[in-house]
Formats: sequence, C-alpha cells, structure tokens
Amino acid sequence: MSPKPQAQEIDSRLVSKARSGDPEALRMLVSTAYPLVHRWALVRTGDPTEADDLTQDVLVQVIRKVGAYSGASKFTTWLYTVTRNAAADRFRKDRRRRRATQDPRSLARITADPPPDPAQAADRSHLGEVVRTFFQELPPRQREVFDLGDLQGLTSVEIAERLGIAPVSVRANLFKARRTLRARILERHPELAQEWS
Repeated sequence: MSPKPQAQEIDSRLVSKARSGDPEALRMLVSTAYPLVHRWALVRTGDPTEADDLTQDVLVQVIRKVGAYSGASKFTTWLYTVTRNAAADRFRKDRRRRRATQDPRSLARITADPPPDPAQAADRSHLGEVVRTFFQELPPRQREVFDLGDLQGLTSVEIAERLGIAPVSVRANLFKARRTLRARILERHPELAQEWS
C-alpha cells in the first residue's frame, strides 16, 4: 500500500510578506496557490473550463483580499474557503442566468474530461481511470471530502475545519463516497474486484 499523500501548505513567511504589500511575494503567493486552487475548482465544478474560470476569479480575489487574511487559521484553509465561496457564487449566478433566459440548452452541461495525454494515459492504471470516472458522479460534498481526505491526505479534523462541518460529517461523507465508488466499480467492472478488495 502506498503512503498517504500529504496536503500541501503554503509558507507562512511568504503569506506574511504578501500581506504586508511586497509585490514579488504576492506574485509568488499567487503562483504557488494556483495549482491548489485549480485542483479545488475542478473538484467543485467537475468541468475543466469552468475550473479555469473559477481559478482566475479566486486568484483575483486573493490579490485583492490577501490583507483580509487574519492568520487565525492556516492560509490554505482561508484559500479553500475563498474558492468554495467563489464556486457557490458562480453556481448561483449560473442558476439565475438559466432561469432568466429559459433556454433549455443551458440546462445541459457537458462535463466530459479532456482527452487524456498519451504519455499520462500509458502511466495511469486501469483502476485509476475507472475511479476518476465514477468520482465525477459523486455528490459535490462527497467529492470534496474524498478529494481532501483520500487524495490530498488531510485528516478528518483538518477537512472539517476547511469545510466548516463537524468531523463526524466528514467521516460519514468519506464512508459514503468510498462505498459508492466501490459499489459502482464492482458493478460495472467486476474484473477489478481483486484490486479493489
């Protein structure tokens, strides 16, 4: 069994310099935050194009609001909250826009992944591809908890702090996500039963 991944943290000294108005530190902070925000945005939206747009929105907010970060929690916790709020705002605006236009085509969203890079596809196991496909079908909260816990290596307490929910809710959502993924994999790909057990 491979070791559990460790969640990435951002150097607090870099954050302090950026908060104090150092433009180079702010540039480095945004550059360092980009992959984290993009990953979270992709988990929240399930769509690469939407994730790109959401990431840009969040990074603009980081530039404008980094001074508002109080330091009471980890910077990544604050950054995750900004990302979640920006995603929620985007979804609310999208719903209002769809209602206003009454366009039935706006209700159909294509959330297929981009075609895999041949080099990456060669390295990726069949199980990993199957899990990723079913991951997108999970409810948003389960997708979020599964990503933070099983893919990024955060503890239940860290996830609870980041999402603003109780650790017991984190564990329940993680259990449901794992159970759903396992059931779907075994149902549609029984040949993977050995690998998934």
